[in-house]
Amino acid sequence: MELTEDKLTKIETLLEKERKDWSNNIQTLIKKISVADKLSSSQVDMLSYRHMLIDKITDLNILLSKKRANDSNYTKTRYQHYKTHHDVRLDHREIMKYIESDMALRIRETGLIEYQISYYRQAIETLDKMGFAIKNKVILATNDI
Repeated sequence: MELTEDKLTKIETLLEKERKDWSNNIQTLIKKISVADKLSSSQVDMLSYRHMLIDKITDLNILLSKKRANDSNYTKTRYQHYKTHHDVRLDHREIMKYIESDMALRIRETGLIEYQISYYRQAIETLDKMGFAIKNKVILATNDI
């Protein structure tokens, strides 16, 4: 499966949609926290979202690991190609520049996946902070009684 600009754009669009969906989920949860009657369901949702995000990070890390192995093999085969089958004799630095150019889309794809993992980690951080906010709200509510 050859990576093309169109496929990369589709991946980018899907990941962007995923980020928007998670942002909406978190914003909805933030609004729920302000309502005392919904604190327990907010806490359940928060923990559920946290677990889903951890699963997504794990899946993307596995994908990234496989991708890096494939990219490494691709680099090796491209190096052999430029060293033995290219019309012009190239030195190591020139070969590496050619390979970097050949891998531009692959590098962008890796960057998109890494960015998505980073986004998920930040979302988990936000959910963790929300957990502390819920805990503090419960403590304050019980002190008022």
